[in-house]
Amino acid sequence: MKYSILYKTEERIQTSSLIYDLSVDRCIANVSSDIRKNEYFCHILSSPLTKTENILYRRGILSDLCRNKALLSELKTLFTRYDKLKADWLELKGSGERVSAERGSEAMLDYIYSSLKITALFPKTILSFFSSIVEAFEGYEISSEGFTAILDYAKSLLENKSLKEIEDISSHFMYNSPEDYDFELVCRIGDALNCVCAEICSVTEREKKKNPILSILSKKKKQEGTVETQSPEAKAAALEILGEAMYLTDRLLSDITDSIYDSLYGLSRELDFYEVALKYTDFLENNGKPYCYPELYDLGIRAEELYDLFLLTEGKCEVYPNNADFTGYSGVLIRGKNNTGKTTFLRSVVTAQLFSQAGLPIAAREASLPVFKGIYTHFSSAEEEFSAGDVSGRFEGEVKAIAQIMDNITDGSLVVLNETFQTTAYDEGSVAIEGILKAFTALGCHYIFVTHLTQLFSMLGEETAKLESANGDTPFTIKKL
Repeated sequence: MKYSILYKTEERIQTSSLIYDLSVDRCIANVSSDIRKNEYFCHILSSPLTKTENILYRRGILSDLCRNKALLSELKTLFTRYDKLKADWLELKGSGERVSAERGSEAMLDYIYSSLKITALFPKTILSFFSSIVEAFEGYEISSEGFTAILDYAKSLLENKSLKEIEDISSHFMYNSPEDYDFELVCRIGDALNCVCAEICSVTEREKKKNPILSILSKKKKQEGTVETQSPEAKAAALEILGEAMYLTDRLLSDITDSIYDSLYGLSRELDFYEVALKYTDFLENNGKPYCYPELYDLGIRAEELYDLFLLTEGKCEVYPNNADFTGYSGVLIRGKNNTGKTTFLRSVVTAQLFSQAGLPIAAREASLPVFKGIYTHFSSAEEEFSAGDVSGRFEGEVKAIAQIMDNITDGSLVVLNETFQTTAYDEGSVAIEGILKAFTALGCHYIFVTHLTQLFSMLGEETAKLESANGDTPFTIKKL
């Protein structure tokens, strides 16, 4: 079983531009200076979780790390070393000089035994890491499902009698050379009375070196006895059989060790996400603004005292929160004059939704947010004037972007549009976007649309509502559909 601290169950991976559209990459750069880890954090963030169990899974792990700040550093050190084990193993395995069969059975046996000695080191090394994992977790109070599952798994391996046997078997091949042992093999004889398969049954250390002695048992065990290799031909045949048995042992130990190793491989990389997440939560804690984990409800978006994360992380002196309540509505239109904060409001709502679906807290006093099956954005800056030039090209690009969203959205997705089709004439743009918004609704999607196309408000009905901002201002109008 492969363990992950990012996903409890498999998730659908979404590709979108929402990290750039929402300026999330700049937000994270303002709270964390590690470019590589920031990129990984944003990469994970760009695919919102679509299963409530996965969101709660991440929340639990992050809460454990928030309560035990030293645990992250300890786990990073441990799992970084763990992830390097396989590379070290493969490097050692490939460092020896390859031997061809032409050099003789004795040289081939030495080569196979050298490979087996390297393989034999890793079961014991890996099991020692599981001991360290248990020790690390038991030094802290953890309650998350993810960390508890890893702890229980590590304990079960340490108590596994079969793995103890593998460790004991490996210990026979960690040192010395073939001449130091007597080997007992079980061989399967083919129709031509040739050995087609051989397995090592037991290995015993010899008191003094001499030619290897093999106890060869027939398949039906009718004959048992010790055959000492005396002639060169017999010795070569015995060494060849022993080499085949050692090769099989090497391969089996490699497969078993590899499967155990892969169960926890990659956790050091996943911890990079939580390292940046801790810096983000520390920022919220130290900023003096309220923050919370949203309740997960499918009734719609609702938040009280919601702050725009981008403005907070940019260190603006005065950042005012807003309230948002889109519960019970499939679509929302937002209109208002330039520089009234429409895009900031939109960005704060969608960023909160994105972070909530990443299992992270948001900058709000209280919130309840749904779990959308996908979040898709298309942002055009309404606050900037366009230079004269390729207006038709820009419109064509917007059409392609909307078409791509239409190709990818599923029932239960959220589509966020900011001033889409703003380069078109009012009548043309209104008619085009009206059909698109109706298509979103027909597909079972929710949408939020900041627009200059005021005709849409009358085309889609007259009922509107003023923005209920936390500081009492009502700079723009919201229509719920």
